[in-house]
Amino acid sequence: MFQMIQHVVKFELSRSMTWGRISLWLVLVAFPVALVAALRLLGMPLRLVEEWGTILYFLVPEVVCLLALLLWATPVVSTEIEGQTWGYLAMRPAGRSVVIIGKYVTALIWAFSAAMVSLSICVPLMGPVGGFKLWLVMSALCFLSVIAHGALYLLIGVVFHRRTIVTAVFYTGAIEYGLSLVPALANKFTINYRLRGLLSNWMGWEQARSVSESALGSDSTTMHITVLLVMASTLLVITLVRVRRSEFPTQQVG
Repeated sequence: MFQMIQHVVKFELSRSMTWGRISLWLVLVAFPVALVAALRLLGMPLRLVEEWGTILYFLVPEVVCLLALLLWATPVVSTEIEGQTWGYLAMRPAGRSVVIIGKYVTALIWAFSAAMVSLSICVPLMGPVGGFKLWLVMSALCFLSVIAHGALYLLIGVVFHRRTIVTAVFYTGAIEYGLSLVPALANKFTINYRLRGLLSNWMGWEQARSVSESALGSDSTTMHITVLLVMASTLLVITLVRVRRSEFPTQQVG
């Protein structure tokens, strides 16, 4: 099965190497770089690593990773239905699961590569405030972000295959950005809450945590990582169960 997934990933990567998708990838890479460069050129009074780190976290692990996953992870089923190829995939042994996992891995490659290239340009632009530690922490957060958010958007793409991107954007705004900032038990089950907690733990921002514990969290690093991995695994399992048991239309999505 691993070989089959590998073939799907190679096929999806080669199929997605179009000028349109490469242009979108370049725009995602350039967006944080342009903003950071503008802040430097305008002489904004950002001298603390907390200030630059917060901006960089919002721009790369959140904006770049999430936008890339919206483009490459959510349309996993709708693109096959539009291309009228889902019927052929569904008839093959383990075809559905292999294709879904292969598309998930492909989306992770696109999203993580865009995030890392953008991050590797932004950190040196920040000057001495940045440094290798900030780059390393942001790299880990990008990896965890694409793993967890990718699994979430994959499930949305399977369940809401007719309005995938709209549903994913609504969920992200209402839950990942709205609920994750609410000081309640429910916010601990959001991905962004865990990522912000890891950022605070790894960078040692205890003062910022004391000001806004509900947003940054007080759990240990092990707890944050464990919850993220369990969430991603659970979402993937639910997605595979759903896709194996669902019947999707063979005509184009309206």
